[in-house]
Amino acid sequence: MSDRPSSTPDVVVLVGNPRAGSRTRGVADAVAEALLDRRGGPPSAVLVLELAEIVGVSFGPEPAYGAKTHPDPFTAVRSARLLVVATPTYKGSYTGLLKVFLDQFGHRELAEVVAVPVAVAASPAHAEAAASALRDVLGELGAHVPAPPLAVLESQLTDAHEIATQWADRHSAAIDAQRATVA
Repeated sequence: MSDRPSSTPDVVVLVGNPRAGSRTRGVADAVAEALLDRRGGPPSAVLVLELAEIVGVSFGPEPAYGAKTHPDPFTAVRSARLLVVATPTYKGSYTGLLKVFLDQFGHRELAEVVAVPVAVAASPAHAEAAASALRDVLGELGAHVPAPPLAVLESQLTDAHEIATQWADRHSAAIDAQRATVA
């Protein structure tokens, strides 16, 4: 029996872009939608957590405070049955904003979560590096990552829905099978 709160959506999209409403979010939304379209069954609630709106970051003398959000983003991530984590690539890796957020989870704390890492970058090497690093940190936190991460080039963002659809066509069965064993 899972200890997931009943009020937590089945699918959580976590966006690590320091700018809300980014193209990274668009890719993450497209991935979640494509996976849910292939799953069938009753519609799932989707919760989008944009770290730019949640986490307070300051590089000046005054502290920054994140927005008070409901539900609690940490509880939502821990309780997700499917977690889509998307990040732009900064200096060859996922964003520091996402790192700060993920560092709040203990080792194997996401053991009941199936995760899909998504990275966006200007070059293929950076996209692959960030996607791999994100997969590795999610694995360290205990999340199940049954499919390869999705690495999307900035030049392909206008085709995000098509890219997400093709990726989901190849990997949704493995993700659904893992979700069934974690439930």
